[in-house]
Amino acid sequence: MTAIPAFPEHARSRARHTQPGRPGRPALSDRLPHPWLLPLLVFAATWLLILAAWYGSDAIYGHGHPWTWHFLFKDAKYYLAIAEHGYKRTSPFPWGRLGSEIDRRTAFFPLFPLLIRLASYLTGGNYLIAGLAVSVLAGAASAVGVWVLAARLCDRRVADRAVTLYCFFPGAMTFGMLYSEPLAVALGAGALLALLDRRWLVAGIIGAVSTAERPTMIVLVAVFGFAAAQAIWSRREWRALIAPALTPLGMLAFFGYLGRRYHNYAFWFRVERDGWSQHVGLGDHTLRIMLWADPGTSRYAIYNVLLIAMFVAAVAGIAMMIAARLPTPVSLFAILLVLTCVVSSDQSTKPRFIWAAFPIFIGAAAKLPRFLYWPMLVLSAASLAFLIGWWPNHYFGPAP
Repeated sequence: MTAIPAFPEHARSRARHTQPGRPGRPALSDRLPHPWLLPLLVFAATWLLILAAWYGSDAIYGHGHPWTWHFLFKDAKYYLAIAEHGYKRTSPFPWGRLGSEIDRRTAFFPLFPLLIRLASYLTGGNYLIAGLAVSVLAGAASAVGVWVLAARLCDRRVADRAVTLYCFFPGAMTFGMLYSEPLAVALGAGALLALLDRRWLVAGIIGAVSTAERPTMIVLVAVFGFAAAQAIWSRREWRALIAPALTPLGMLAFFGYLGRRYHNYAFWFRVERDGWSQHVGLGDHTLRIMLWADPGTSRYAIYNVLLIAMFVAAVAGIAMMIAARLPTPVSLFAILLVLTCVVSSDQSTKPRFIWAAFPIFIGAAAKLPRFLYWPMLVLSAASLAFLIGWWPNHYFGPAP
């Protein structure tokens, strides 16, 4: 007996993209020995652009920085420090100057540095090379994950366009930095694929791993909860509750570890508030940026233009995602991730945060007409190269 599709609207959407006998050339990935090589080639092309931006900017600014200067930019040093030394015991509140620098590590979730530490056993204890290996593998896995999800939802032609938009979006600068976003995207794609297949246990396990990787991945609880409600309402599939039940365990385990270590089970939230000046707001910070009313906009005009452009890109991506009629849980995942940026008290719509809401690229790939797709791709790639080369030489705050 044929299994009932989990999301009928997805089946109808896919049918529109894959009509038998529809004229047109085959997708580029279909011309390769293995279609999944396409996202790896696009990822490799992005790395070539990253290297060109690194050394090109050094030549423009008259610097001779080693590659590690670019790769270990800003928060990357925290991940490397956690991988090497773990979460150290720190001075009590209120923090002093030195204590603040050490305590702030605990804001970073453990999975990414743990993988670096495990990889270091294969690199003879060289944590830097281990970090590079983990970063590259996570980036490649994210590109493949986005492509596979897009091919599953639409077709390979849309998947080829989606992964290209994804890899050349400004937020892809984290491919060349020791940052955790690429791993989060890879896990998010895997979780959504398991959800579409109604593999609730697998989805829950990936979800639990994801919430140990980045705090924003807690949105998977809501996504899985919505999908479980659908499954129970339409098919009485009570097993669907496994996924939302397991997903928060990664985050809870980390909070439990911090609670035992620092005798405060709300320690992470205190670090976010007192160490990083972060909390969930009502979107007023983002609104001030959109209205060009934030106190920093006069000094950081380029940064403010960037945040506004990313907000517009996010709204447009969500609109195209909805127009493409992607399955509701997939769209909900992207919408909630964008919402976490908007309501942040300080972070706002940075390129790497919007980039992590990767289903918007599937929507754009499906709905952008050809005459808009190529100019947008070129503009996006140019912005990516600009950020990679310009920001480390002029940064004044968090990485974009």
